[in-house]
Amino acid sequence: MKFLSKSDYVLYRECPHNAWVKKWKPDVYYASPLSDFEMHLITAGNMVEEKARERFSGGVLIETSGEESLDETKELLKNKTEIIYQASFSDGTLFAAVDILKQNENGELSIYEVKASSVSKLNQFETDDNTDEEDEVVDFKDQKALEKYKKKLLKDHHLYDLAFQVFLARKVGHKVTGAYLVRLNKQYVRAGNIELKKLFVVEDVIPYIEEILPIIEEEIKIMTTILSSEKEPSSPCCCIYKGRSKHCTTFSEHNKAVPKYSVHDLTAIGKSKRRLQELIDSGVYDILNIPDDFEFGKKIEKQVKVHKRGKAEIDHQAIHAELETLKFPLYFLDYESFNPAIPRFSGYKPYQQIPFQFSIHRLDSQNAEPICEKGFLYTGKEDPSQMFLEELQKQIGKIGSIVVWNRTFEESHVNKHLAIRIPESAEFIKDLNSRIFDLMTIFSKQLHIHPDFHGSASIKKVLPVLSNLSYQELDIGNGSEAMNTWNKLATEDISNEERKKTEEAMLKYCQLDTYAMYAILKHLYEMV
Repeated sequence: MKFLSKSDYVLYRECPHNAWVKKWKPDVYYASPLSDFEMHLITAGNMVEEKARERFSGGVLIETSGEESLDETKELLKNKTEIIYQASFSDGTLFAAVDILKQNENGELSIYEVKASSVSKLNQFETDDNTDEEDEVVDFKDQKALEKYKKKLLKDHHLYDLAFQVFLARKVGHKVTGAYLVRLNKQYVRAGNIELKKLFVVEDVIPYIEEILPIIEEEIKIMTTILSSEKEPSSPCCCIYKGRSKHCTTFSEHNKAVPKYSVHDLTAIGKSKRRLQELIDSGVYDILNIPDDFEFGKKIEKQVKVHKRGKAEIDHQAIHAELETLKFPLYFLDYESFNPAIPRFSGYKPYQQIPFQFSIHRLDSQNAEPICEKGFLYTGKEDPSQMFLEELQKQIGKIGSIVVWNRTFEESHVNKHLAIRIPESAEFIKDLNSRIFDLMTIFSKQLHIHPDFHGSASIKKVLPVLSNLSYQELDIGNGSEAMNTWNKLATEDISNEERKKTEEAMLKYCQLDTYAMYAILKHLYEMV
């Protein structure tokens, strides 16, 4: 049997069935290609790990795998190597590669698990005699704050990932005295060169790992038994009691009785665990089979009723009232941005959005034809914020509503931070935000609900129902793909021909976003 890795263990803790499929039916597990968003996460993780190695510099990187990496690790430890990247341990069944391993003069080991997630600067723990500067580490004002942190940490899957490594290293004879989570400091703002000590939060979690090691040991025993057997665990998998967004990647393999659109797709049903469990335990998977007297919140009740009737429910009066607040000319506005884990420019925090593109369609009156404005797309290697703002001010007039889809993104994730980085733009941005009309709210408030929306207010769900427009024919079909494509344009050397073709594809995608909003609004006007 192949090694059972720490990633297998993490996957097992989420869903044993999914972990079994990965081990015994890899063709099924890997049948679906990674999404653009998943690829972005992988890239971010690799980048963070590389930066963490700079933070813990002077180490030796093991670039081999399997048995070779085990032999190389033994040799480096034998030679008293202080820092090793990707050291590995195995007992013949379990296998773990360690992001960063430190060995002191006495041969005692400390394991550092690097994660691309971000946490607040908490100021506590780590003591590192090999550094002259103070680290951004975790601290607590009082015992209550410490207990709150501990409660949250003991539910964190990152802790169990690290604990697996500690367990295995000790099992094969090493003395592990330190265990640390290394994560990004979400409060860090880059100013010039990156300050690695401030970029990372280093949390000493060995006390909590000692507490959960008995649990880890028991879980590993059960996992080894299940994943060593060719017999597939009996269905359904544990994800049957979770909302759709929390389902494992092979959910349909273990839960064949569950339709593609099921009770798991009811709005925020994952937060109503008791109600979802009642339905599942009663064998109710199809929304059509939900008893009429089953109690839900108002949003879910509406979604169920519309699906059962197979007919849209529209509050014409409420929609009319919403549309009455619009002031012409209308500017349909959409942003595209990239959020790197490691701040690329001064003034940015980890994962803060870099706005690189916008599209605008202008509508001068209700019966006019929309005019596609010039828009903006920056593909250089500098921070595009200043140029982005300058073009935005040129193309958006001083009067008229600004129509967006999900104002939280434009307003909070982009505009707010633009005003901080470029203070002279604060008044313009304040005015811009005050004029925003969020078209999505008509659907998120369920003023218009259609059975084919499947409970979603996403423009990708609403658009094909209310118009004949579609993203399927585009070379770039979603925001994650646009984001990854821009990063490639901004960081890699590509031919002029490919660059031109890619830029055209990005412009078409962003322009469809704004034209789609016009098409939806036009449908609403005609309807009310």
